Amino acid sequence: MADGETSGDYADIARRFRAAPSGPFHGYHTARRPEPDPELTRVGPGTPCGEYFRRFWVPVALAQEVTDVPLRLRILGEDLVLFRDKGGRYGLLHLHCSHRNASLEYGVVEERGIRCCYHGWLYDVDGTILEQPAQRTEGGRAKFCHGAYPTIDYLGLIFAYLGPPNEQPAFPRYDTTMLPDVEMVPYSIHYPCNWLQIAENTMDPWHTVFLHARVTDIHFGDTWGIAPLTEFYTREDKVFATLTYRIDDMIWVRSQETLFPSFSQVGAWWEDGREEKYFRRASITKWTIPHDDDNCMIIAWRSFGPGIDPKGFGNREQVGWNSVDFPGQTGVEPYEYRQRHPNDYEAQVSQGSINSHAAEHLSFTDKGVAYLRRKIRKAIRTIQQGGSLPEATRVGDEWLTHVQDTVLPIPVQPGREDWELLSEVTKAVMDVVFAGDRYSGAERVKFIETELRKIKHDARFLASTA
Repeated sequence: MADGETSGDYADIARRFRAAPSGPFHGYHTARRPEPDPELTRVGPGTPCGEYFRRFWVPVALAQEVTDVPLRLRILGEDLVLFRDKGGRYGLLHLHCSHRNASLEYGVVEERGIRCCYHGWLYDVDGTILEQPAQRTEGGRAKFCHGAYPTIDYLGLIFAYLGPPNEQPAFPRYDTTMLPDVEMVPYSIHYPCNWLQIAENTMDPWHTVFLHARVTDIHFGDTWGIAPLTEFYTREDKVFATLTYRIDDMIWVRSQETLFPSFSQVGAWWEDGREEKYFRRASITKWTIPHDDDNCMIIAWRSFGPGIDPKGFGNREQVGWNSVDFPGQTGVEPYEYRQRHPNDYEAQVSQGSINSHAAEHLSFTDKGVAYLRRKIRKAIRTIQQGGSLPEATRVGDEWLTHVQDTVLPIPVQPGREDWELLSEVTKAVMDVVFAGDRYSGAERVKFIETELRKIKHDARFLASTA
């Protein structure tokens, strides 16, 4: 695969489009844009990508969205209703009543389950039909169940498993959700476009240089406009990137990652790489979840507290449903303002309702995007062939991740190419981070921080005094 992300029939479509006559004012030859890649973008029940997502626990709503009336949802092209009965249990059911297809969004939440408004059928959270008023049934119960999915409320996000019941995986509790000095605040943002063009943004670190610092406004920090040394890595369960910056006498090593199915983490929004620090973790922990082929959401936690934002730059009060405290993510500003001050929302949604990969011309800076698409395609095909997907690295009940920021006081070495020094420091940092995988919890953090502090004294990284 020449570009690392297309294959089979769709690769042929891409090659034909890119082989069209090219030159000044040759728009006529590429006016008909290719269709999107169905393998990566179609997510409804029974589609390859939809089946991929259905092998994971995924967040479907904020707990704060669930009130005393049912909440209608659309997840993976399927219409659902989420409710919390008066006993405190969450239920996620097929939207339409099994009797006459009335919508359960108009159902009545009861002590146990939800009752259809039309003819009073009562459904338990697992789909069991508890009552069928005025019906003659043997034993008083239906012989079938209504469609339902298991749910878990974890730190204010409602997760669901929508896959085959006999393949239900363990629920992942990631290390960044259990840090003692970090508060996890749930939020969601909805986008009128396909899930993939939102999810792959994390593996496009070069967009931060231009979109967030060079082209229009400085969105986070002035040092984000410095071109980083970038490297990309793949594991069975993830793709991750390192971004390494030279900031005066400091070397700032940032790692960010995307795990199956669409789980991403990045470091502090307000980090500028000017102060020494070690193994600071994620400022956002997020999933990109498809509503359907043309709509999706980021559903996530923002992190607050001394462990990630010691200077208190973030604003907790701005975080919630369809809102977050960093700019340019929701598209709510006036159109002309957004034209003059584009941000992530504009760059991603403007690719179209479903981006046509065959019309792209990927380059060196797109390696992470290509790796991610390739890994997702491989995972989709593994499911189609009856295989299973690997879990994330796990120690006991803790799923380990590797997002982090480390800033080391290592000055330029006279007579040595600085990019070589940055590359060696990056490798040393990530070797330590991965070596910590044998531990969990506070023991892991202590080990990694202790070993990272040793790097600044390593003879390989000290300027020669000769």
